[in-house]
Amino acid sequence: MSSDVTLHLPDSTAERLKARAQQAGRTVDEVGALSIEEWLRQQEFPEIEFRAFGSERHACLKGASPIWQIILVAEGYGLNAEKTAAHFEWPLHRVQPAFGYYQMYPDDIDRAIEENRALGFEQLRRLLPRLESFSVPSAPSDDPSA
Repeated sequence: MSSDVTLHLPDSTAERLKARAQQAGRTVDEVGALSIEEWLRQQEFPEIEFRAFGSERHACLKGASPIWQIILVAEGYGLNAEKTAAHFEWPLHRVQPAFGYYQMYPDDIDRAIEENRALGFEQLRRLLPRLESFSVPSAPSDDPSA
């Protein structure tokens, strides 16, 4: 469900919004709604900022990684904030906003994690053309010539 809201913007702001929408291949309504949603979330979580990654925008811990990457690491520690903070060598208070954001917006973060897990080598290679594949033996070999 959505509601119509009328905003009166200065002409220069409206033109910039229109240009941004055209550049993104979206409507003014879409870009305006997304911008307001991001602004509201940043008011709720002052330690969070939104950054563009290609055509997508992700919530990020200010000066650090996207929230989904922090939560992906945290999953390896059973979503334990203390262990996650230790992994990043951050104080606990630095990682807590990522956990709070995840608690409030789990669908957004889980979707980004699933998109990351779904990437195969060929998809990564399109993003990173110089990417190379190599194999690492699972156990050291006793053969010194190997």
